[in-house]
Amino acid sequence: MNVKLNAEEVVELEMVAKKDRTPRVRIKALALLNLAGGRIISEVASVFHVSRSSIYAWIAEYGAEGVEGLRVSDGRGRKARADEEEIRRYILQSPRNFGLSQTRWTLASLAKTVPSLKGFSLSGVLKAVRRAGFRHKRGQPSLHSPDPEYDQKKGLSTRR
Repeated sequence: MNVKLNAEEVVELEMVAKKDRTPRVRIKALALLNLAGGRIISEVASVFHVSRSSIYAWIAEYGAEGVEGLRVSDGRGRKARADEEEIRRYILQSPRNFGLSQTRWTLASLAKTVPSLKGFSLSGVLKAVRRAGFRHKRGQPSLHSPDPEYDQKKGLSTRR
């Protein structure tokens, strides 16, 4: 099955093959260009290490939607097991609210406490926490002066 492309489509696919940000899209464009150049599907599939059915799917996607059909659509892939909203609810509270004796969250304590993180490795917890929008922060050093009037001089209130 040869792919018939007009001059505009060839130029468009060549541009996509050279400059698209996604390697998967570049490969699909190159495969289509090879088919248009007269190569047979089994040969193109072998060169790009994909199945012939993948090549047929790329031809159909390109025929239906053009270059946009070569892109991976949103919602594909495995869904995240970790609930980002649940992670946010836990992280924004003190670990002491959940019966832990520490004042800061660790990856291990999150894995034990947050229900949707149970069974995750520490690196898995880190990825889920980052996906939820949190980053690791270290404690900030604080400056203490032996001067008894330091707080007043700096404009800090000592009343609580």
